[in-house]
Amino acid sequence: MAKSADYQSIRTDIEHGIFAPIYILHGDESFFIDQLTDLLLDKVLTDEEKDFNLTQMYGADILNLGDVVTTCRRYPMMAERQLVLLREVQALDQRKSLTSLDVLEAYTSHPLVSTVFVITCKSKKLDARQRWLKQAAENGAVIFESKRMRDYEFVKFLPGFLKTTGLSFDEKAIQMINDYIGADLSRMMAEIDKLRLNLKDGNTKVTAEMIANHIGVSKDFNSFELVSAVAQRDFRKCEIIRRYFAQNPKSNPIQVTMSVLFNFFSNVMLSHYAQDKSLNGLMREVGLNFPQAKEMTSAMKIYSATKAMNNIAIIREFDARQKGARGANLPDDEALQELLYRLMH
Repeated sequence: MAKSADYQSIRTDIEHGIFAPIYILHGDESFFIDQLTDLLLDKVLTDEEKDFNLTQMYGADILNLGDVVTTCRRYPMMAERQLVLLREVQALDQRKSLTSLDVLEAYTSHPLVSTVFVITCKSKKLDARQRWLKQAAENGAVIFESKRMRDYEFVKFLPGFLKTTGLSFDEKAIQMINDYIGADLSRMMAEIDKLRLNLKDGNTKVTAEMIANHIGVSKDFNSFELVSAVAQRDFRKCEIIRRYFAQNPKSNPIQVTMSVLFNFFSNVMLSHYAQDKSLNGLMREVGLNFPQAKEMTSAMKIYSATKAMNNIAIIREFDARQKGARGANLPDDEALQELLYRLMH
C-alpha cells in the first residue's frame, strides 16, 4: 500500500535513510515538490555514487516512456541503489511521445528495491484513476499531493515554518511577510535567503524594520498598521496611512490592503463565535498570535459579528469593482478612502 503522504513525515524518513521505491510528487504548490526532490538528491546517493547511478529526465524531452522503464530496471553500479528522476511530467507531449503515462505501469507494478524512482508533476494534480498510479500505490509508493495553502491555513503555518529557517522573526515581522509576500513560498524563501546574506555575523534576529527595508515598505505606514488603526476605529491614523499609500502606490497595492482587511474582519467574525473568547482561546480556536488576540479582544467591542459580516461583503464588493466586474472602478486612492469610511461606519 502507499506510504504516508504527510510532508513532514516524508522528510523525516528521507533524512533517516528510509527510502520508498517510488515517489510521486504532484500538485499546485511547487515549493514542497522542490524541497522533497532536493532532499532525495542529497540523501539517496553520495557525490561519488551519483556519477554512475543518477539519471534525470524531463517530461518535455521524453520521446519514449519505455526508455524510462528500462532505466529504472537497471541495477546500480558500485552502490546500494540508483536514483531515477522523471521531472515535470505535466510537460510530457503525449502526441509527440506516442505513449501515455500508463506505460509506466510496466514498472510501477513491479518496482526494484535497488531503484528510487521519483516522478514530479508541478502545478497540476495527477488523475488518481490512471492505472500506473494505482499500481504504484499498491506497491509501496509515496504519493504526495502538494496543495496550495489558503490564506487562513498559511497564517497558522507561517510561524512554525519560519522557525525551520534558523532565523528568529518577531511577531510584526511575521505579519509583514504574510501581508506583503503571502503564500508564495518559493518567493518567500528567496527573499529570506537574500535577507540572510545581509545579517551581520552571528545575528539571527529578524525585525519588522529589516523586513520593511528589504521588501520596500514603511515600518510605520503599511497594511499591518492600517489594520491596527481600523481595529481601534482610529480615523486620523487611517487617513495618515491612506495618504502615504497614495504617494507610494507600488509599495502598497490596494489588492494587498483589501486582502489584509478581509482577513482581519474574517477573524473578528470567527472570534465572536469562538467558544472560548479569552486570549488563549482566541489563539487556539482562531489561530491568532498573542498580539493579534489582544487586539481582537478590543476590536470585538467595536465591531459586532453582524458588522464584521457586512464588512466582509463590502470588501468583496470593492474587490470586484476594482477588477471591473461591477461597473467602472475608482482610482485606488479614492476606492480605499471610500472603503475605509464604509468599514468604520
